Amino acid sequence: MDINLLGELIVASAGSQTNTGFWMPAGGNSGVAGIEVFLNTDGSAFSVALQTKSSDEPDSSASSIGSVTITSTGASSYKFDVNNAKDLVRYVTTSTKAGRVHVQFAQPLWHPN
Repeated sequence: MDINLLGELIVASAGSQTNTGFWMPAGGNSGVAGIEVFLNTDGSAFSVALQTKSSDEPDSSASSIGSVTITSTGASSYKFDVNNAKDLVRYVTTSTKAGRVHVQFAQPLWHPN
């Protein structure tokens, strides 16, 4: 990985490819998640969701609490509301077709409980 490369470069060879991020502690029950997109080769080829689960649940029990579809092919930023967060949250990127996206995931901003 190039230390000068911010974010993640995700390459999908086909649709339905899923890339999961690491689990982060949730700072509240609701808030706003955000991403910065530096490059997207094909509009609407990727969607990003924030998943949540309790710390005592398996990863397979995670559920989506908010999402956005990356539609711009140029540099852009997206934000989306998230609700009903449990202990942990993570970003998940899913492709709808082949493409590449260079994206940086922002730490969600939480409303106080």
